[in-house]
Amino acid sequence: MVKIMASKLRDVELITDTGIRLGWVYDLSFDEETGELLVIVAEPDENLDTSEFVTDHEGLLLIPISAVKSIGEVIIIDSTKLAVKSKLRRPQLIKKAVEASEKPPEERPRREGGL
Repeated sequence: MVKIMASKLRDVELITDTGIRLGWVYDLSFDEETGELLVIVAEPDENLDTSEFVTDHEGLLLIPISAVKSIGEVIIIDSTKLAVKSKLRRPQLIKKAVEASEKPPEERPRREGGL
């Protein structure tokens, strides 16, 4: 397994396997209790209609980690696993990610090597 530093992912472009530009990595969200990586928090592309996507209170996209197909110069997202409002696959994890992203920065857990 190749290890990638989280800081290297900042501003990497996210594109679906069908060629739709989703946006750019803004942050990562973890489960506070288990340390499990839940979602990629992404700044949406200005041309993307985010109305069907799961977003946080700031309008940032929440991309489930399970949807990641590959990471390189861009991150390829499996469009069939992309969390959209009409077909949430793991709603409890998305809920935890939203709750974590809505905490003020001083209340969010800090992790070494983060973004």
